[in-house]
Amino acid sequence: MIRFAKWNDLEGVARVHAKCFPNSYVTQLSKVNWLGKDLLPVFYQTFFNDNPELFVVAEDDNHKIVGFCMGYYMDKDDQIARFMVENSFWISIKTLLLLLIFNKYAWNKLLSHFLYKSSQSDWTIVNDKYECYSNDQRGDLLSVCVLPECRGKQYAQGMMELYLKSMKEHGRKLCLLSVKQDNSRAIHYYERNGFELYRTRGNEGYTLIQWHYLLVI
Repeated sequence: MIRFAKWNDLEGVARVHAKCFPNSYVTQLSKVNWLGKDLLPVFYQTFFNDNPELFVVAEDDNHKIVGFCMGYYMDKDDQIARFMVENSFWISIKTLLLLLIFNKYAWNKLLSHFLYKSSQSDWTIVNDKYECYSNDQRGDLLSVCVLPECRGKQYAQGMMELYLKSMKEHGRKLCLLSVKQDNSRAIHYYERNGFELYRTRGNEGYTLIQWHYLLVI
C-alpha cells in the first residue's frame, strides 16, 4: 500500500533509512543510540512536522514500512539546519564518540566542514531554461528508497507519483532531486519519469529537474 505517512511510521522510516543508507552521517549517529535518544527518527520528524503532505510511505501486506519518499519546498528549506541546532548537544556528544572510535564517516564529515567554502557554490547550472521559476515554485525530492528485498514491486514508482501529485496540488511547478553521478540505475529511472539534467557538481553529483509532470499526472 502507498499512502501518506503518519507519526507512528517514523520509526519504520528510520529503519529503512539505516538499511538503505548505511554510510550516511545520520545513520552513523544512530549507531550510538544507547547514549540518549536515537536521532534518526528525530531527523525525519523535522520534515514530517513541516510538510506531512510531502511524506509518503510504502507498506507491505503485513503493514510493515518497506520504503518512503519525502522532501520539502525550496523556499522553506531550513529543516536540516533546525535539526542540527535543536539537537546540537546530542549530535556533538555522539560525533565525539564516533571520532574517538575512528569512525571514518564522522572524520570525513568533520574534514568537509573545514574544507567547504560556504560562500562559494560548487554547483554548475548546465540547463537554464527553468531559471524563470523562483524557489516558491520549486520543491525538492530529498529521498525515495525501498528495502532491497522489496524492490521490483512498483513501490518506488507509486510513492513518487503520489509525492509529485501532492506537490502539484500545493502549487509547485518544478521538482528537483540530487543523485550521485555513478548511480546510473537511479539516473535512468528518474529520466524515464521525465527528469532531466539541471546542474552538476564536479565529478560527484547531478541535480535533475522535472517540469512535465504537471502535464501528465
